[in-house]
Amino acid sequence: MSELNRIFCELKSQCAQNVDWTHVEGWLCDDDSDEVIQRRASTFWSLPMCRQNLGVQDTQLQTLRDLSQCIRLLRSTDTETENNFDVTHDNWANIEDVTPKDYLTYIYALTSLATLPQDILQYAPTALNEHVNVQLALNAVSTYFLTLTIPGAKSYGVFDEGVIEHCLRVFRLLEQYANSSARANNIWILFLTICDDLKLVFRYVHFKDHLKPRDNIMRCLFEILYMNFRHGYNNACAHQLHLKCFELLDEITNEQNGDVHETLMHIMSQTFSMHIYPENSKSSGPKSGEHISDWFIKLLDKYPGIISGVLALYVECVITNPIREWKIGDEKIAIGYAAKYDAALYAKCNKSCTEMLLETIRAEDAVGLQLRTLELVERILQHQTQVEWQIFRYDVSTEPREVSLITETIRCLDDKTSSVRRKASQVLSVSIKQGSPITTRILHELISFVQYDDVKTPQKPNARQIELSLEKPGDLQYAYSFEGFEELEPEVKKMPKVIYERFIAANNGLARCSGLALLERLVQINQRIIYNTHFEREMSVLATDALSSVRKTALDTIDSLLQSYNNCTILIDVYCRIWSCMLNDEDTVLQKLALHSFNRNVLMNIKPLEFSNEPKHLLPWHILTTLLASQPRDYLQQRLTLLLQNENVVTPRLVNTIISHLNTPMATEAWTLLLLISSRITNNLDSIIPTFDCLSSYNMKSNQVLALQLICYCLSNFSKASLNQLFIRLLSALSTGSIWLALISPAILLLHHIDQLSHSQAPADSVSVENWQQQLLEDVTNATKLCMENFEADHIRLASLLATYSELIVMLPQRADERIVNFVLGYVKLCIGLNEASFDTENERIMNWMVVIAGRLSLRDNNLAHRVSKMYGQILSRNDRPQLINSTLIGLNDLGKKYPTILESNMKCILVKLFSKYATTRVRTYRCVKDVILAGNIKLKGAILVSLLAGLVDDSAEVAREADAFFMRYKKLYDKSLFHHCLKEIPFDLNDQPFLIGSARMEPGFKSPLKGAAHKKNRRLLYNHILAALDETTLLLYFGQLKLLAEKTKDAAFIKLPGALDVVMDILFVMRRICFCTKNKRQQNGGDNDDDAVTAEEEPPAPATPSAEQQPANESAATSKGRGRGSARKREMAEEPLKQLERCLRYVEETHRHLRNYMNQELHREFHKFCRAMAMRFPNLTDFAQPAQFWQKYKTKSGPKSKRRRINEEGDDAAGEESADSSSDTDNELPLQRHKHVTTTPEGGQRKRNYDLLATELIFQPHEW
Repeated sequence: MSELNRIFCELKSQCAQNVDWTHVEGWLCDDDSDEVIQRRASTFWSLPMCRQNLGVQDTQLQTLRDLSQCIRLLRSTDTETENNFDVTHDNWANIEDVTPKDYLTYIYALTSLATLPQDILQYAPTALNEHVNVQLALNAVSTYFLTLTIPGAKSYGVFDEGVIEHCLRVFRLLEQYANSSARANNIWILFLTICDDLKLVFRYVHFKDHLKPRDNIMRCLFEILYMNFRHGYNNACAHQLHLKCFELLDEITNEQNGDVHETLMHIMSQTFSMHIYPENSKSSGPKSGEHISDWFIKLLDKYPGIISGVLALYVECVITNPIREWKIGDEKIAIGYAAKYDAALYAKCNKSCTEMLLETIRAEDAVGLQLRTLELVERILQHQTQVEWQIFRYDVSTEPREVSLITETIRCLDDKTSSVRRKASQVLSVSIKQGSPITTRILHELISFVQYDDVKTPQKPNARQIELSLEKPGDLQYAYSFEGFEELEPEVKKMPKVIYERFIAANNGLARCSGLALLERLVQINQRIIYNTHFEREMSVLATDALSSVRKTALDTIDSLLQSYNNCTILIDVYCRIWSCMLNDEDTVLQKLALHSFNRNVLMNIKPLEFSNEPKHLLPWHILTTLLASQPRDYLQQRLTLLLQNENVVTPRLVNTIISHLNTPMATEAWTLLLLISSRITNNLDSIIPTFDCLSSYNMKSNQVLALQLICYCLSNFSKASLNQLFIRLLSALSTGSIWLALISPAILLLHHIDQLSHSQAPADSVSVENWQQQLLEDVTNATKLCMENFEADHIRLASLLATYSELIVMLPQRADERIVNFVLGYVKLCIGLNEASFDTENERIMNWMVVIAGRLSLRDNNLAHRVSKMYGQILSRNDRPQLINSTLIGLNDLGKKYPTILESNMKCILVKLFSKYATTRVRTYRCVKDVILAGNIKLKGAILVSLLAGLVDDSAEVAREADAFFMRYKKLYDKSLFHHCLKEIPFDLNDQPFLIGSARMEPGFKSPLKGAAHKKNRRLLYNHILAALDETTLLLYFGQLKLLAEKTKDAAFIKLPGALDVVMDILFVMRRICFCTKNKRQQNGGDNDDDAVTAEEEPPAPATPSAEQQPANESAATSKGRGRGSARKREMAEEPLKQLERCLRYVEETHRHLRNYMNQELHREFHKFCRAMAMRFPNLTDFAQPAQFWQKYKTKSGPKSKRRRINEEGDDAAGEESADSSSDTDNELPLQRHKHVTTTPEGGQRKRNYDLLATELIFQPHEW
């Protein structure tokens, strides 16, 4: 005690007598008067401890250090038996040299030197010793905190909350000296000392009754921590001070310094925002283990019961009520710490936030809450955590907590909010790929073991279904290794279906991409998903998705799956559809992506036969086989030629490897691949000519065609000797007729190219050689005449010679030999006269060739061409064999290009074939007529128009798509208002009735293919297609037909005609559909007129918006725009048809009156539906329409009606009518919608490999080659 008294005695000489610390506080306050400030500053600077005398200040500094060191020494030896505090003597009562009042004033004044106001500084009498002042202030703070540990500090008034708060102001210096200078380091070292001294204070001084100074001290510590997190460690001492803060917080949380739970809650509330700073975020900042979260987790060992409640509250707050100012990134970081807390609670206390998460994830109309919950679930599922208890294991659940979390996450895939669904799919994708061991095991076992059965195998499977059933992996014999799988199995079983319906079929592109990512994870685990769900159908649709990101993701997904399942037929089929579409994608980046995918899956996997010992080595050939079966080879070659221009993926080594496969079972695919990459081949290809010579079997003959085309494309890669040898061989084969029919055209083309190459390389003075074409023609002519004499024995050779002759006669300016012409025409005439029983397969095959040859021989002779065309007409009239009709149409089309009158004279015969019982014949006929019309040779009117319109509702999907593509093209080139005119006249034409009195629109003898009650459904499908292509103004103008309808029904001669009532019902149907179509379009455009509003329950669904493959081009009757924003012009345009309708409403009752004597049950029902639709769509007009009594019964009642009630109301006036209208299912159906998901042909026919035509159709229809 003597040492303390001695030091206090030295301190007394620097104290100011009779000055209270509150006086000093008053002197340092701001004041408006400069005079007052100056007087107070003079008083402050006159205090003994504040004088700027360097010698005196050094003495004070040493005294403070001695006093601090003395107290530290006493406190550091508390546990020893000597030199420690004696409570009886070592207390403030025995300190005689200084009073508590003077001591507080001394401390207050010294600590003020570091944070003086600017007004006080400017009135300092002498220059300030700034550095010494800071040293004095910090040492004074340290000394004061240490003297608080002397017994009696509270009772003698040394413990003063005001002085403590004032001392804490020095912590502001940390921000001022937040740098790495030597001076700053010295100051930070002093703060390290202050923190050590504060630890002694909180150890020996109880703050339970002084929470305010305790909280202020903690606030200073939090500011240090926040500064380090924001800016990193600014100097060498910052890291140590950061750790000192946590040590000090350990002392503060003792019971003597306040209620532990309240203290920890206060710390959590103050450090809540600190949880948005990630660990290791700055290279010079706090590292792992130095975050506030680590301090809280460390306290679990000290206060497990209390801290678990605090951490659980943090988790709940982060999920349910995060800080509004936080950004999305901040929330994710905070949720990461929540997962960290949850893992610690679960491991050490067997407590988890799982129950709370299960409640929040099911919250209604709380999207943000669900998203944060799923984010936390994702973090939990990624980290393995187990309860670290050795005893009381009976309290630990045997069911992994991951089971319930995974269950709810899977259920979120079917949430009503798209963002929640996407987040759930992300959680599952990440958990499958990067989940903890227990999470991965649960998901892998479930996905692998669950039996998916969305696709049922038919009782009579086709060849492809049998092939897939043999290829499909068998069911697993399994046993789960965890409890709770019973809850998860049903949810996992529904996952593929939910992904298809809620993700793949979603309107949101992000959702589709998210669903693809999750589906890929599932299939990687369980290949049976491909076979037992609608994987092929759903993935194929993405080939023509509207978003490039989705198309890219689809290709990447299939590409990735192919790496795992090289021999999966369905994957290869889907890959070929998506890849072939992307070859001509509007996004050039995707085109390059498709090329790189082809290189990765095909070119790079091709190995020599002796090294092809893995499934991936057979993958290229499977892909090529599928491409050849489903895509046009010319298209593939054209696109690859274009894309390979700037790529170096084709190497000489690769070409040689492909050539080595020309004598293997993959020969056809190898020839095709060489043809596809022919533009980049640089090898010498002489070696393939002997290979070509060895091709003899039927299969090999098809390869010969590919070989000839390849040689033609790569002539520069052959030596002159090889080309000469090939030239001679082909001439010999053609002149003797020993060549396959399909090879003749490519062979002659190749001879022509070789001849041109020879002429282009010949010197200018070279001697000209004889014309090989003329010589070959003479040889073929002589050989043909010889074979004609022995037709039965040499008919195969004769067919070859005639084909060669017809090719040459077209190339040379000569007339065909009359004897040959007569023979060909005689054979055709003879076959025409044969009955069906005598017309065998061989006759049909030869007849097909003779028909084509006859057309070629007559191209240069007008009379002969007309003679042949008559024979073609006879074939079309008497025969319906698809191949023969196809050949005849090709011949007619070729002749019609040169002699248009031929087509006109045979058009009636051609149109008949549009309604053949064979879909192949209908498709070929439609293409023939389409090409002629688009070329401008034939006009689209009358019977031709009706027949082509009927193609839109054909039972064949290919015919319907051909028709849709044709009308889109025709309207673009010739007549944009075609459907506008059709809508007025087509109800009459389809029912074989004249549009105007006395007119005869149809050709004599033509009968509409859609006439009669049996075709009512197809007519209505056609009307819906036309309505979907017209704008609202045009549709509303159609109500002008009410006047025409009244006039027609008044004409007794018309109304008694067969089919007249069908015309009336069709017109009523069109007007009724216009009511709903225009309502729908007004809503889509944002129009919302209360007067015209129709309740959603009373309105039948309007036609769905056509997809990219079936949407007709929109037309507008009035496309001119007004000035400015055009609102006045649009309003005027909208009023015109409504004014017309108002004038024409009177004709409705007049028409009804005219039909009263002819009214049957069906007509009555149709008229009732029409009038009711008019009353719902135009209530403002029908309410005042005349006669009022007629419209009264159709007025809509106020308030919504149930669906069942509406059905009854519509049937009130139709007693005894059928319960279901035969046409009700087509009221809002579009023709091409029927073929959207068709994958099999009607009964009696079967596709060769059941390939969907989607990719090919959409490649060729939208683009113009």
